[in-house]
Amino acid sequence: MSKKINQQFACSRMMLPEHCDSLRQHTAAVQRAEEQGRPLTDEQLRAEQQRLLEEALYCKLRLKFTLLDETGRSSLSGLPCRVDETAGTIYIDTGSGKPVKIKAASVIGIAGDS
Repeated sequence: MSKKINQQFACSRMMLPEHCDSLRQHTAAVQRAEEQGRPLTDEQLRAEQQRLLEEALYCKLRLKFTLLDETGRSSLSGLPCRVDETAGTIYIDTGSGKPVKIKAASVIGIAGDS
């Protein structure tokens, strides 16, 4: 059995260092793309996030928004002021003066801020 396993990985001994480096770079690029890509969300999760947003608007609760943009993932905590459904934007009061405007399409997660 051990002879069979040794022969299975014998081909990796023949790889040039350049090929190993290229393989590592490719693996790292695939991992970055998965981390920065939009995760799949089901309808139940979207409905729960919508309910949480509506409750926060009504009861003046702070939320933590997870956003996805060109630079990667970021998070923003604050009190949602209003939602403009026609423009697809959410206005969030972070406590630093003017409310921050974010695109609803860039939101990938909403959670209660404790």
